[in-house]
Amino acid sequence: MSSVYLQSAALHSALAANLSDAARAVQSQRLPHSRYFTLLERNELRRYFPVQQQQSLREHLHASINTVHSKQAIPFADCLLIIASTGLNIQYFEALTRQQKHFNPNDATPLNLLATTLQKHYGFAAAFCINTACTSAANALLYGSRLLEQEQYSHVLVLAFETPSEIAMQGFAALELISRCGLYRPFHPQRDGLILGESYAAALLSKQPSAQSAVRLLGGFSACDTSSLTGTREDGSHIAWVMQQALINAQCSRESIDLIKLHGTATQANDSAESNGMQEWLQAETAPALCLIKPWLGHTLGACGLSETLLLIECLKNQHVPVMLDSQNCSLPLRQNPRWSQQQTRVLANFFGFGGNNASIIFETGELACK
Repeated sequence: MSSVYLQSAALHSALAANLSDAARAVQSQRLPHSRYFTLLERNELRRYFPVQQQQSLREHLHASINTVHSKQAIPFADCLLIIASTGLNIQYFEALTRQQKHFNPNDATPLNLLATTLQKHYGFAAAFCINTACTSAANALLYGSRLLEQEQYSHVLVLAFETPSEIAMQGFAALELISRCGLYRPFHPQRDGLILGESYAAALLSKQPSAQSAVRLLGGFSACDTSSLTGTREDGSHIAWVMQQALINAQCSRESIDLIKLHGTATQANDSAESNGMQEWLQAETAPALCLIKPWLGHTLGACGLSETLLLIECLKNQHVPVMLDSQNCSLPLRQNPRWSQQQTRVLANFFGFGGNNASIIFETGELACK
């Protein structure tokens, strides 16, 4: 895939209302704002990370689009809108069901309703949704980049969001996937699950670089592991294959990767699969540094492919690689020093979804990224 550039971006998360404040919070090791919900079948409290500024979904989405557009004004008439989310507008149905005291199937709306509504409001050339569990936004970046390469549009706006819906919180907790202790510690021997996070992220992509952003998407790869209905193989073989295919697509060597952003859900099966899939990389003479983002955002599900990528890019601009404080006993070496270059940092970012959809994207930041 030829190069695609990230021109402008926005992120509103539990950590902060904008990207720059969120990156400063990561650097100072400040954890996100949290609340609790009750796991009904056990009558126990579980932690989640909501945004502090409570607005309607409509207000959040419009704010994300307008923030990106204010940084890089472009005509929407030749811009594709891709919405990436797991829950989409499920909160609307939850509220309606509570009001009616039952769910009426006739109230159901098309999955693309949000995309169609925003397309009409702003005048986008086209719009659609991607819903592939935790890889939704990563796949949106890959698919949007491919359409730009084919010159079908001049720009692509990826809009990713996840709201902590009741059905998601109760479902993950019932599956024993949400942390009881309230600490998000991927790959740690005492990890006990994930913490869900709310986020709203947007990024504008183009084949032309921007003076405001030195970030170039080099390529990536996505594929479904059909060996299981729920996840990927715990031996890590499919994960390792997807990472290798991403390198081939981006025309990169393994040695050229400076940093790997791990998926790191802190669930037993997913962490084991990812650890196993990383072994070939770790045995190399010049193994890349490893980092995590979820401890600062929570697991933002379908939005994580964009929200984690944007936050990592902002941290790298500040010469900082996010590392957990309590990482010395982790199964992966999270405290490796990166082969740091102020001029260029090449990153492979992993996202592995429920249902076995795995994706890796490769990008580079720095002074040379747009040359």
